[in-house]
Amino acid sequence: MTPGDRVRSLDPTARLVSVNPLKGGVSSDARKLVFETDRGTEAVVERRPRDMPGKPPAAERAALEAALLARLPDLGVTAPRLRRFDPPDTLVLDFLEGRTEPPPGPPASLIGPMAQALAALHRLGAEHGLPAMRTFTDPLPDLKAWRPELFGPGAVQAPACPPFAGSPRLLHGDFWMGNLLWREGRLAGLLDWEDACLGDPMAELAAARCDLHSRFGVHAADDLAKAYAALAPVDRARLAWWDLYMPTAQLTFMDGWGLPPDDLVRVRTAMTERRDQALAALGMGAPPNSSTPANLP
Repeated sequence: MTPGDRVRSLDPTARLVSVNPLKGGVSSDARKLVFETDRGTEAVVERRPRDMPGKPPAAERAALEAALLARLPDLGVTAPRLRRFDPPDTLVLDFLEGRTEPPPGPPASLIGPMAQALAALHRLGAEHGLPAMRTFTDPLPDLKAWRPELFGPGAVQAPACPPFAGSPRLLHGDFWMGNLLWREGRLAGLLDWEDACLGDPMAELAAARCDLHSRFGVHAADDLAKAYAALAPVDRARLAWWDLYMPTAQLTFMDGWGLPPDDLVRVRTAMTERRDQALAALGMGAPPNSSTPANLP
């Protein structure tokens, strides 16, 4: 379907004005379609997830996002309105005004809104009529696959990861600055729900902490945990394991993200530091052949 056909499927009177690619997406291709109708000028986003290592197929992720976006408005979650879904993988969404670059100022101004958004999201679960989706509650299988030497004979024995207790909660699945929409200094919406799942809130808290660490340093990551703890329960024993999982996952897959070289070095440096801090917190030490900022490409 051409962009002109796409907007006419939304309104037979639509006349396409412009098509512009949207930058910044790692796991999807998106473009903004601007068109005129009898009501005035409108804009939508046409988005297609990409197949990515470590993720379900693109078509599966697109179908999940379409089903979830149809439900989220009734649950008070601010996300783009789904205008149509064209199987297997094309979503058409309302264009939301704002920026995914954080507003100027110290990171402290971001942390409160981020913690509030996470805590509100994690109050939702399957009992709220969410579509069927994968569960994500155990960090150990992937960690053992990625870093078997940490768990094999002779490895330092770490504290056991406690089993997940309670019911899995809704996780955005990719909660980082590139998917947070800011407008007039306020968090105005969450974008790109293709990786959503039901899981352990500590996993998402750890992921958000990684992004803050890579941008602002470890203190911002710690401040997010404190702000979240004032709003929702924090299982510190499980958070310690997710704090190892998330940077390890990023170090495993980031070469396939297509990041600019400078960004790749920045994120790899921060995630190496964060992984090694998590290993130390678990009493496991630094892994053999650990990368350090001194020998990064």
